[in-house]
Amino acid sequence: MTALSKLQFVKEVDAENDRAPHVRKRFVEGVEVQLRALQAEVEGKPFNLMRERREKDEATGETNKFEKSVRFATWWEKGNNAYFVSPRYGSKKIQLSEGGAAIKTGPKLDDVKAVLELLIVAAKAGELDKPLLATSERKRKEEEVVAAKPETPRIGAQARTGRGH
Repeated sequence: MTALSKLQFVKEVDAENDRAPHVRKRFVEGVEVQLRALQAEVEGKPFNLMRERREKDEATGETNKFEKSVRFATWWEKGNNAYFVSPRYGSKKIQLSEGGAAIKTGPKLDDVKAVLELLIVAAKAGELDKPLLATSERKRKEEEVVAAKPETPRIGAQARTGRGH
């Protein structure tokens, strides 16, 4: 018996291409940023979201890393006697229920914190996979539609008549 006879060979690799863990992780990271922003608001401090950016120096050709403040929007807003939380994946609101995308909380910011923490627990348990994947797919489909849009035909002087013309 040879060493290779102990191995099991297949013609194709059945790769598991499950996007749920990646989408779940990104959503949880977004909720954690919202929790930090909420904590800053409770303390009365300003909140700036900083991201690492890279810039190439033209003179030396060296790439430098630096922190830059990026746009940031909170998921909660004050309504009539209550706060409302609208969870998002990227810039898209997530439809978690048939009743709507916003979650009504109590009149205090602590109620918003409780909802955000509950969203983390639900996401880690996989309860939000279906709406998260639907939202991320919708974004991907929109990108495909834009990419598949046919180019406007050229007429008149703009029309190409052959190679190099």
